Amino acid sequence: MRSKFLVKTVICATALALVAAGCSRSDSGPENAGTTGGGGKTTTASGAFGSLNDVCGPGDAKGATARGVTDTEIRVGTVADPGFSGRPGLNQELFDSATVFTKWCNAAGGIAGRQIKVDLLDSKLTEYRARILEACQNDFSLVGGGAVFDDVGQKDRLECLLPDIAGFVVSTQARGADLMVQVVPNPLDTLPVGDYKWLVEQFPDSINKVGALTGSLPSTILVKNQAIEGAESQGMKVIYDAQYNAAGEPTWAPIAQTIKSKGIKGILWTGEPENLAKLEIGLADIGYKLDWIRADANHYDQKLQVTGGGSIANTYVRSTVYPFEQASENPATEQYLDLYKKYLPSAKAKTYLGVQAFSAWILFARAVKACGNQVTAKCLLDEAKRIGSTTWTGGGLHAQMNIRDQKSTECFSLLLANPKGFTLPDIDANDSIFNCTEGNILVLKGDYGKGTKLADVGKSISDLK
Repeated sequence: MRSKFLVKTVICATALALVAAGCSRSDSGPENAGTTGGGGKTTTASGAFGSLNDVCGPGDAKGATARGVTDTEIRVGTVADPGFSGRPGLNQELFDSATVFTKWCNAAGGIAGRQIKVDLLDSKLTEYRARILEACQNDFSLVGGGAVFDDVGQKDRLECLLPDIAGFVVSTQARGADLMVQVVPNPLDTLPVGDYKWLVEQFPDSINKVGALTGSLPSTILVKNQAIEGAESQGMKVIYDAQYNAAGEPTWAPIAQTIKSKGIKGILWTGEPENLAKLEIGLADIGYKLDWIRADANHYDQKLQVTGGGSIANTYVRSTVYPFEQASENPATEQYLDLYKKYLPSAKAKTYLGVQAFSAWILFARAVKACGNQVTAKCLLDEAKRIGSTTWTGGGLHAQMNIRDQKSTECFSLLLANPKGFTLPDIDANDSIFNCTEGNILVLKGDYGKGTKLADVGKSISDLK
């Protein structure tokens, strides 16, 4: 029974992990990371990435200044869950991006001359705390990782003052934790609502007949509740609020029939692509078509089309990354794919999380380089926020993010799914393919919890060296 529960939990919690894929933009910072778009293939120096020069390269940095740091090496950890027997390969792309980045960076000369040694910490879903305790013994920082049950190790991480430049976070405890820099910030108190605004404008006849569906887990229910607050703030009226079996329904016909009988015209969906595809099949089987379905970034996945086939219709996926389908028009995306082909050709490169993780690695490398001979946890976190500032794009991989303040991003794009793939609808973009209009962020009124703080383990920021 426990195994079945874990399978159910990982499905929805993994979906939640990817909800963290959209989040802040403001004034220009001291080191603008560049914007997406701007032409085809470019020739770059060996240690340059996208719009960023000298991410990696030779140098003369010295000093055993912190745990995991020597004259010649920086040892860091990346956490993921690929060893979970219930879903082999879960978030393997985090390990893959760690491998690709470190091979490329080390070949270019390392970070100011120091080589990166990465510990791939497989938490296998249920062993996150054990991996954090290992990292506390060996690693300077966590970089580009994420795990489904990241709540259980946050106190241990703070007790050993271990920084985390995260690929993604899931739990309330992690989303608001100290010593954490999210490369795509996903705070608990704000929500991007630009896509809701767009849906209201495009489909005014549907706004009073909206449904909300999510899996039956506390973590995804929290995200769904935030989505409802966000949608209703823009004038939508949610008249159907339901949960489905986290592991999938034996048949989606009853839910499809309920949607039809209530006259639902739009759905706020929290889940994963296979389940959504099966719902769309169920709707098609009874001849009912929604005006729109709004899904999170994890649905930017061919699993949607493979499972749903010709039933996929009017499905809008919120995104903050430049689409792989247009990689030839965006140097950073093209370089990311090229590096995968060179250093790990057997891996699946076209993943949303892979891009987020790669951006985390780039930010980490630039922060460490800026620290020079004083590579400490405090310097890493300070420099990551200074360099990321309010316009971080990972060299052009994604929309602008507010790293400095860890705020949600105003920027978004939408991908319209069809049976063959994804296209970009017109969303009044004002920054490359993204709509970054002021006012795209909602300050939430609901109580969605708080993260783990240094004070919870009897420490303060003054303990960080």
